[in-house]
Amino acid sequence: MRKLIICIFMVLGGCLFSFAQHPSLLFTQEEVNEMRAGKGTVPAFDKSLSEVLAAADAAVNSPVSVPVPVDGGGGVVHEQHKSNYYAMFHCGVAYQLTGDKKYAAYVGDMLEAYAKLYPTLGFHPLLLSPVPGRLFWQTLNESVWLVHTAVAYDCIYNTLSPKQRATIEKNLFVPMADFIMDGMGDNHANNKTFNKMHNHATWATAAVGMIGFAMNREDYVKKALYGSDGTGKRGGFIRQMDYLFSPDGYFTEGAYYQRYAIWPFVIFAQCIENKLPDLKIFNYRDSILSKALSTLIQLSYEGEFFHINDALLKGLSAQELVYAVDILYNVNPSDKSLLSVANKYQHTYLPTIGGFKVARDIARGEAAPIIYRSSVFRDGRKGDEGGIAVIRSTDSNLNSALTLKATSHGLSHGHFDKLTMAYYDNGNEILPDYGASRFLNIEAKYKGHYTRENQSFAKQTIAHNTLVVDETSNFAGDMKISSHYHSDIIYHDFNGGHFQVMVAKDTNAYPGIEMKRTLAYVATPFLQFPLILDVLQANADKEHQYDYPIWYNGHFVSLNFPYAKATNELKTLGTKDGYQHLWLEAWGQNKNRNTSSFTFVNKNRFYTVSTATTPQTEMKMLRLGANDPDFNLRNETAFLIREKARKNHTFATSIETHGEYDVVMETSSNLTSSCEEVKVVMDTASYTVVKATYKGGHSVMLCLSNTDTDREKGHRLTVEGTMYAWNGRCGVFMK
Repeated sequence: MRKLIICIFMVLGGCLFSFAQHPSLLFTQEEVNEMRAGKGTVPAFDKSLSEVLAAADAAVNSPVSVPVPVDGGGGVVHEQHKSNYYAMFHCGVAYQLTGDKKYAAYVGDMLEAYAKLYPTLGFHPLLLSPVPGRLFWQTLNESVWLVHTAVAYDCIYNTLSPKQRATIEKNLFVPMADFIMDGMGDNHANNKTFNKMHNHATWATAAVGMIGFAMNREDYVKKALYGSDGTGKRGGFIRQMDYLFSPDGYFTEGAYYQRYAIWPFVIFAQCIENKLPDLKIFNYRDSILSKALSTLIQLSYEGEFFHINDALLKGLSAQELVYAVDILYNVNPSDKSLLSVANKYQHTYLPTIGGFKVARDIARGEAAPIIYRSSVFRDGRKGDEGGIAVIRSTDSNLNSALTLKATSHGLSHGHFDKLTMAYYDNGNEILPDYGASRFLNIEAKYKGHYTRENQSFAKQTIAHNTLVVDETSNFAGDMKISSHYHSDIIYHDFNGGHFQVMVAKDTNAYPGIEMKRTLAYVATPFLQFPLILDVLQANADKEHQYDYPIWYNGHFVSLNFPYAKATNELKTLGTKDGYQHLWLEAWGQNKNRNTSSFTFVNKNRFYTVSTATTPQTEMKMLRLGANDPDFNLRNETAFLIREKARKNHTFATSIETHGEYDVVMETSSNLTSSCEEVKVVMDTASYTVVKATYKGGHSVMLCLSNTDTDREKGHRLTVEGTMYAWNGRCGVFMK
């Protein structure tokens, strides 16, 4: 497919570029005419256009300001240059929509001011990035600036004199594009970034390609599409489409950065579609960009993306998703669920023909509901580098999601957390993934950059709901090692009727240790809400200490064992790998029972974690915040179960959702867990059986084949005098 695209480009490129038309990047003149003709017919779209015009009017009524760069993300000068590219974008679009040349004149004045400033700039004075920009502290922001400005330039191109265009291109766009591709002086880190398989490179190729289109520079467009050497073998936008998405549309850095990367992917693709339609870019790799958007939607809960890897609070309302929804709906208007995404979460539309059609079709009542489904999303460009599995509640009255992460590392934004679990319920994040320690564009907090604690805690294994061995992180916290390996989703069954199950495995995170995790989501007739059974197995060649942390959002209610509470002095749980950030608030051991339970409340619902333990098992209540002098870490809490001197061990846990708290009536019901016991009744190389017993004589038996993943293979096992038969890796039985 790539060879075909390169051939088409070589045959058609010169002809197409010799007859450049403007506008032709984000929209064509014909589409502008259609939007003008539709004025007054779609009020929601008219409102978005009014907002664009208001922003443009505010810009033209303000003086042009292009200050010398001095600060980082969130700083006054940084934000001025950021607002400038938005202002130019809005004014360029406003000119096309209205024909009023005051908007074009403003863009021209701004570009001429930058053409005077840019040649005088060396590297940005704030050395926070190995790839520093000139206008901004990192080259990434330079690329974002150029993407927006390329659209503005395309919109006002015909209003500029040949002399003006020559000056702007020679002194601004050409040196900026060359800098984004090659760096400056002896620093050629940009060249590596430009050809890299990374979201920064996607922004870079989009920026160079779009300004190349706008300037009629075929050489820039070719480098953007096929890398700096033009072959497509080292880098470029096409190779990024091949390498950065799995066949399912999963982006290797996780949903948060997939959200950011899809913006340059779709905007540059739209430009390619307009300028080189014979490339059929939106059909490339089985419509991979449409798949990427669908996967992004599926990797969200209540409109917010799952917090795996370096994630912050972003979701379907983000401007990046507005671009993706509007552009890709125009490509495939049969996907009416995109209308629901726009209508429920976005409430704004791109000033493009795609935005017009989205608003129009919502007004026509064509929106179809978003259907969230249990799925496995494969990682790796071939789909063979693990993945993330998601179980969704099938009952329309419920709103639950359970995730199991078994992906590759995820490049520089990945975390050391193989086989992590997270749980969402009742509209809330119950058992969370920490995500990132960063205060985006709040300059007072480490210049808006990732904080030191992002490395020392957020990326470490103890920050996640997964197994920690000997108080060390996966791969000893070494990304160079971790990047060579991935976990695997080895089994899933989302069609089990009363239960859904997913199983993941890892053999590389800790030398000599195999980890397996089974998560079963079970609907029972005797419990108020579906139940989660978590079986986390460690098999090793020698004895280790195993920690099983459960991070929770909510307030402590009770423990079913005696504990000591630190009341006037706190100590840290450890000294490294994230443990140095954990205060030990309470601790205890359950000498009288073989099941230890912890209950907490979140909003109006209760949750109980019950785990099979022994008198030697140590339980600890933890709070985040130690060794954090700048208050960068959130005040979060965890319940940790510790097993010492174990070679092989199976953590068997029931996670029960129950009860209701009515703050208005000041009443609570069913606030006590029904779980009476969790027990591992069999644990051999071939089979593991876990039994969870609940009030009223009820029980759930989870039978696992430890060696077979064939879902058709039958198993028969006698446990406690009863024979159980099932097909596939997992069988769930209730009484």
